[in-house]
Order: sequence, then structure tokens, then C-alpha cells
Amino acid sequence: MHRGYRRKNFVCNLSAGKLIISAAIAGGITLNPAVMATLTGVGLILKAVASLKKYDKKMERAHFARIEYQKVLVEIRFYLRGEVFDEKAFRDELKMIDNFVTDHCMEIPLSVQRKYEKKFAQL
Repeated sequence: MHRGYRRKNFVCNLSAGKLIISAAIAGGITLNPAVMATLTGVGLILKAVASLKKYDKKMERAHFARIEYQKVLVEIRFYLRGEVFDEKAFRDELKMIDNFVTDHCMEIPLSVQRKYEKKFAQL
């Protein structure tokens, strides 16, 4: 999800910037205000869509969730290497992290849930 939001944010902002710069160049060359207004308008609309969708906030939340679950995987690796494993403490910590991420980050989209169920339900 983090990668997808990052791409969408990048594409919207880059396209909006290119359209606005193209409008300035095309308007200067052609001296036609209709060309400049059209390209600038489309660029501003694209920038507004990016800000209304709040891709930057969604990207931060998805990144936070990814980092928290990465920490859990690192802790599991330590246990696999021979550190003392307290199952109850690990489950309590995992449940606490999971509750915090689900409460403060975001809901998992249906498409991601379906992919997860398709991949792991057969096990």
C-alpha cells in the first residue's frame, strides 16, 4: 500500500508540475491565453485531486504500519537465532502493536484482503 500511495502521489504532483511549466512555455511561445489557461487549469485540477485524496497522509500511515510489522519480523528472527522465547509476552506485544496499527493507521482495502485470503487461506 505504501508503494502504491507513493507512486500515485508522485505521478499526480509530477504531472501537475509538468502541465503548469508547459503552460508557461507554450503561453510564452504562442502568445495564446487559451493554451496557457487550459494547461494551467488541468495542472491545478490534478494538484487539487492529489491534495483531496491525501496521498501524502496515507503514505505516512502505510509507512508507519510497515515499519511496525518489520520490527515484529526482526524480533522473530532473534528468537529463531536462539534468544529466549516467551510466547505469552510475544503474543501480548504483537496484539498491542496490531491493535495500535489498526486503530491509528488505516483500514486494509478489500483488494488486499482478497489477495491475502487467496494466498494464505489454502494453507
